[in-house]
Amino acid sequence: MVGLAELGKLQLAHDLIHAGLRLSIVRALTGVGTRTLRKWWKEIHHGKRPPNGKLPETVLSFITDHETAAVVSAYATFHIRGYNDLSAASLMAAWREFQRICAPIDINVAYFAVRDIRARIVVLADCNTCRARFIYDVGSRHTDRCPFCDTRVIAD
Repeated sequence: MVGLAELGKLQLAHDLIHAGLRLSIVRALTGVGTRTLRKWWKEIHHGKRPPNGKLPETVLSFITDHETAAVVSAYATFHIRGYNDLSAASLMAAWREFQRICAPIDINVAYFAVRDIRARIVVLADCNTCRARFIYDVGSRHTDRCPFCDTRVIAD
């Protein structure tokens, strides 16, 4: 017999697959087996196979312009201020809420943004001009300045 906690994990895995989160991340967050997840993906996505291949190393792989940098930064700030962890439940809740009130964002990008900030791979900096928080990485041309007001961060 399946317990309530197990049913909750299965429902979260189903919701994450429906949102399009990569299966290796769904497996890591929920503990549901790969065979089950692959089967659900094909059912949910009308016979399409799940994407495979190497996962990006950082969220910076997704940031291709200042507009994307702004949306990803806004999501990261939203998630970190409103949710304490990067569990399957908090990822799903923050992703749904952000899309409802702000802008669409790929759930994979959302996951990597929060993961990378928590792991200190990238930094969530404060703009001295407009006071917005944004993903900052000196080595990336799209994140070396505030994506909201275009102010360059000056190193001390």
